[in-house]
Amino acid sequence: RNLAAAGAAAGAAPRGCSSKAGLRVPTLEEARKMPENLSELSNESLYILAEQGCHLACSERLTRHVMAVDGLDWLAAKEKVRDISAVDAQVIRLATFPYKVGIGIGVTSGISCVPLCFHLPTVEYFNERFVTADVPKPDDLETWLEVGSWAWNWMEPPLGVASFVLLAMQLTRAQMQNMDMKPYTEWVKNYRAERLYKLYPQYNENIIKDF
Repeated sequence: RNLAAAGAAAGAAPRGCSSKAGLRVPTLEEARKMPENLSELSNESLYILAEQGCHLACSERLTRHVMAVDGLDWLAAKEKVRDISAVDAQVIRLATFPYKVGIGIGVTSGISCVPLCFHLPTVEYFNERFVTADVPKPDDLETWLEVGSWAWNWMEPPLGVASFVLLAMQLTRAQMQNMDMKPYTEWVKNYRAERLYKLYPQYNENIIKDF
């Protein structure tokens, strides 16, 4: 009975409070008032999220700015923002081309280096076409590790140089960021922002660039 009474007393905590003293929990009314979409946020909350780099918040902030500048309702302003986004996307395909080339080179190199090091027919074909090194005796190529030991004679220099080049590029990029210089990614972002502002000078510069 004492345990049941204690449980009932704990369950009878005041509304808005948990059974732990000092810990407040939301009421049902507060939960029903919770925003479920960015369009339901206040201007202040939306501005904070946008300044923190949330793209959806930047989009909603631009929508409200278009409403204020052009005198449109939310739906019409949202359609205008979609048009602005489509204009911005016109340069993305060209701007992201170096990334796509890098992805292709990385995937191709990562996959192809395995058979080029350990698959005997592939190693023999590559050696015959591009290296012309002496072929070991058959009993020295019985395992894939022996094949790799032979292929590594010419695979080590390009793989080692490629690894060092990537390391040097990463170091260079890090030092550029330390000096507040803009690597390619930041340059592309700034170019897109400046381009949008030149196309839509009637809107606030910071809002349109953040978008």
